Amino acid sequence: MLSSEIIKRYQELKELLAKYSYSYYVLSESLVSDYEYDELFNELLAIEKTNPSLISADSPSQRVGALPRQVSSVKHSLPMLSLTNTYNFDELDDFNRRISENLLGEDYSYCSELKYDGVSISLLYRDGKFFRAVTRGDGISGEDVTNSIRTIQTLPLEVNLVEVLDKPLRNFEVRGEVYIKNADFLNLNEIRINRNEKPFANPRNLASGSLKLLDSKEVAERSLQLVCYYLYSEEVQLQTQFKNVELLKELGFPTSSATEYCHNIDEVKSFINKWEVGRNDLEYETDGIVVKLNDLHQQEKLGAIARSPRWAIAYKYKAETAETILTDISLQVGRTGVVTPVAELEPVFLAGSTISRATLHNLDFIEKIDLRIGDTVIIEKGGEVIPKITSVVLSKRKEGAPKYEFPKTCICELKSPLRRIAEEANYYCEHPNCPWQIRRLIEHFASRNAMDISGLGEKVVDKLVSLEYIKDIASIYELKNYRNQLVKIEGWGEKSVDNLLQAIENSKANPMHRLLFGLGIRFVGEKTAKILSKEFRNIDELKVATFDELIVIQEIGEKIATSLRAFFENQNAIELIEQLRQHGLNFVSEYEASPVVENEISGKTFVFTGELERMSRQEAANLVESLGGKEVKSVSQKTNFVVVGSKPGSKYDKAKQLNIKILDEDEFLKMIEANKIVD
Repeated sequence: MLSSEIIKRYQELKELLAKYSYSYYVLSESLVSDYEYDELFNELLAIEKTNPSLISADSPSQRVGALPRQVSSVKHSLPMLSLTNTYNFDELDDFNRRISENLLGEDYSYCSELKYDGVSISLLYRDGKFFRAVTRGDGISGEDVTNSIRTIQTLPLEVNLVEVLDKPLRNFEVRGEVYIKNADFLNLNEIRINRNEKPFANPRNLASGSLKLLDSKEVAERSLQLVCYYLYSEEVQLQTQFKNVELLKELGFPTSSATEYCHNIDEVKSFINKWEVGRNDLEYETDGIVVKLNDLHQQEKLGAIARSPRWAIAYKYKAETAETILTDISLQVGRTGVVTPVAELEPVFLAGSTISRATLHNLDFIEKIDLRIGDTVIIEKGGEVIPKITSVVLSKRKEGAPKYEFPKTCICELKSPLRRIAEEANYYCEHPNCPWQIRRLIEHFASRNAMDISGLGEKVVDKLVSLEYIKDIASIYELKNYRNQLVKIEGWGEKSVDNLLQAIENSKANPMHRLLFGLGIRFVGEKTAKILSKEFRNIDELKVATFDELIVIQEIGEKIATSLRAFFENQNAIELIEQLRQHGLNFVSEYEASPVVENEISGKTFVFTGELERMSRQEAANLVESLGGKEVKSVSQKTNFVVVGSKPGSKYDKAKQLNIKILDEDEFLKMIEANKIVD
């Protein structure tokens, strides 16, 4: 039996931690130190460990770590309507005129809000506690993303007690936007670029993709944010949109500080003009202003047409552009030797920041817009944090300006020749001792998803390579020999140096697939590294695997097989592996042979084409893999099933030609359900 003291203390801890989290994440105020918060949190964990029956969904310990979710579709209680867009004040005046005509002379006012560039979400609360989160989807039904949303620190798992006309507000729906701050977006993209992975196009895409991740622990690493603006309840009589935002604040939800009551359309226009400039100082992306009829009864009276409400409209800001001069084109070298051109610009102020550089992707892009040094260019920053060059002002080009020619040698002191591989857009520096490649490769090797050597970031790597304490990956593990010199570096100390050396030592125990990924072999990402670790018992087996032996492995295509053979036939790579072996790194696969599960999916190959309604294609592929099957990207005689969504492509036609079994989404889900493993 649980003592009343333990139950009382557990409830106190939950309330305190919720209070401190709200203050820190929503109000940006620290009521206690990090140490005090951690002490309380650890006390709560200790109680839960010895009394698991106490654990509830609103416990701070349950924000992260739920099991991978099952994909499911949920119908909205009320449709999540989309807004009509307008881009000028004439159209805004037309909207106001229609409001006036439909209300037949009634007085009315507006509530104006910033339009966050994020992902719409519906949050359901029962008895004051968070129950479920659903994406907008098609407006009628959306995807259950409860586990993912729970990781957002600003989401109240249990709301404050608030009364409306003497009635407690306990069962209700809240709607808002999930978004990501610009700084977090840039940081995550920098990590992806260093891993030679494709960066996210914009913060909205990143937020949307994060919600669809199956593992809530991975979602938690994305630093998602929440802002709420809609409240609906059948239990209490709500009055106005502006008052609802105030109620949301009282309940404990994060709301926009840029929400304003406007008596008339002229005040709405003033609000729009104010934020057209002010939004440049925000730490997140906005793309306009949402204008809503303030009175909820009037909203209901006007209703909706098609899928848009008559009582609201979105005023969209145009993408901001600026004109400047391209002064030069510099080069950056990545860990795999990819050489990327970068535009060096005369500094120009745009969208709240001074822009002096922009990516140019590759030579094909430069040639497509006929970009030449000295050109006047248009840069744009709209919907994306990273600025881009959109066009050249040809009328301002200086006569005789020469076409840009890609350099023949690397920017490093070795001046090694650059090579463009057939059918690829990129140029490569292939010298194994290129200091820029070495820097990027060491950063990649030490990154979280590779060897996870905390403290070995970009600036530290640059310092250690410059001092020649680190010359390559293997020399990371010789850094302990320089401890006395390291502690004397300005800004360093014994504790930070010892922590770094301990992290290096700890990395030796990492599984083989992390090491494979960390080696930076072209086309070998995290997923491929795991596949190889499952197929080969140790790195020595992989080292001698032939092209033909590699190519028969599902998801190992010709490019990956060719890259692996080139790596293991390179003398520098062979020497590196032997050096790492001598340093005690793990070269043995951690995957043990799994018992074969006899079912309709195990060992079968699936191809997905078209748009699935209840899940993404990646989530469908994960379901197949969990039951022993595999997804392949192309249809062949060896394909067992082709799953077809709406608007299928040529894969569907090929499947019919080859007489391969075709499943629609319902048939696929029935197959998954019939073959689920039951413990």
